[in-house]
Amino acid sequence: MKNILVIAKNTFKETVRDKILYGILAFALLFLISTTMFGSISLGEDIKVIKDLGLAGIYIFSLIITIFLGSSLIYKELEKRTLYVIFSKPVSVFQFIIGKFMGLWASISLNILLMTAIYLGIVAIKGGGFDYVSLFAILLLIFEIAILIALTILFSTFTTPLAGTIYTIIILYIGHSISITKTFAEKSEPFVRYLLNASYYIFPNLEKFNLRNDVVYGSLPNSAQVIYPIVYSALFTTVLLSLAISALKKQDL
Repeated sequence: MKNILVIAKNTFKETVRDKILYGILAFALLFLISTTMFGSISLGEDIKVIKDLGLAGIYIFSLIITIFLGSSLIYKELEKRTLYVIFSKPVSVFQFIIGKFMGLWASISLNILLMTAIYLGIVAIKGGGFDYVSLFAILLLIFEIAILIALTILFSTFTTPLAGTIYTIIILYIGHSISITKTFAEKSEPFVRYLLNASYYIFPNLEKFNLRNDVVYGSLPNSAQVIYPIVYSALFTTVLLSLAISALKKQDL
């Protein structure tokens, strides 16, 4: 456990010091502040518009940060051959992968919380009070990000950052469209139906984590809408990290 925490701590420090990360975060905060301008021209729907754009902005910039940092997390260690130094010490592949995951997840979660604080402040200043309902959407975003971090780590063990970024974006798109496959499957031929149903379970269903539309209209999610996605995230993340560990073990280290 000590090795995992040391690797997580070093990964956290490494990512929060990344200058490009600060650029992305600054642009995200600027976008959140600019939502007040869009809200002011929305004909009495300013709070709704600020919430809609604000939550969407937090989501999009969180994805950018995740993909940018995660796609090269393991690859650069392989490229620089620093893994030889790490594994010459009593550190296992399991400890290395889990530590990297925890450090990056903590770093991105911190950035999400920072953007959330700005968002809540803007909503409160504009007369919307403390938008505690939005915290449920942010919570599920953090657990959706956990899946994406594990996915980028997996790709980073065997492919380049550019290819990993492309693969992650494709799966991200599929993950938010996967529910549609159920509708298509019911109207398709048996073989196609089998493939579509299989894809429904193979790819992550990321729409389970999307509460943003409900939150904008002030709808409080029930316990199942929050607990089930968290459990789903834990299981899917575990599978992806297990695959990443297996993939890294196959590398010639």
